[in-house]
Amino acid sequence: MNIKILLIFLILLTAVSAKANSALPVLKQGILYSEAKASLIEDGWIPIKNSRIERSSLYAQEIYERGTFEVVDCISMELDACWFRYKKKNQMLEVKTITRQLKIDKFYVIKD
Repeated sequence: MNIKILLIFLILLTAVSAKANSALPVLKQGILYSEAKASLIEDGWIPIKNSRIERSSLYAQEIYERGTFEVVDCISMELDACWFRYKKKNQMLEVKTITRQLKIDKFYVIKD
């Protein structure tokens, strides 16, 4: 019985996440972050400036110094993953990129 409840919960969670992500058609896996950023701002998403960039990786600080102030942090390893944050009303959007070209990998919308 507990397994059924867990499965139902997971299905509902996936459906809610998919619905939230479907509201952002400009974010598609593999597109360049720079292209997505312009569309997000046009759609009313506001980049959240990282006021603690000195605590982030050197790679994230490099991206920040180039004017991408919403970079949260990066892991400069095999995939060179970075995370960026935006806000819109009572929602926060986190975008994950991979590669040095900053290609969109995943994104999540979180309600406050």
